[in-house]
Amino acid sequence: METLSWSTLEFEEKSRHPDWVWTAGLIFGLASVVSFFFGNIFFGIFLIIAGAMIVVSAFHKPRMLNITIDAAGVTINDAVFDHKNINHFWIDEKGKTDKLLMSVSKSFIPIVSVPLNGVRAEDLRTVMLKYNKEEEFAESIGIKIFEKLGF
Repeated sequence: METLSWSTLEFEEKSRHPDWVWTAGLIFGLASVVSFFFGNIFFGIFLIIAGAMIVVSAFHKPRMLNITIDAAGVTINDAVFDHKNINHFWIDEKGKTDKLLMSVSKSFIPIVSVPLNGVRAEDLRTVMLKYNKEEEFAESIGIKIFEKLGF
């Protein structure tokens, strides 16, 4: 049985300029004021909480992920995805870094995305094809928009 292992960061760390925080705060602050003005108090409170959470999470440091693919499944740190629960996979080679995308059933997150820093896409494809089928699909547009916005 062939095993493939690598380590990578959870996501690409981006440096945030202080103006980014002010811009995000201004956008969410103005949106909540408009919401309060039109009498939608709960949505205004939601916008304030969402804005604070986005600013706080933007400064979150990425964790190191240890990925192992073997006969037991795909292991990402302590989470194990059995091959029988992986519907199909795709290696997205269109972005800055290549990503392994897995459509997973019986999971809270239906599409798992793993950066391929430190492993070649062809080596990964060879190992994954032994256990799962390859089928083209992509991350949601929302995720791509958030990446473009710097999240």
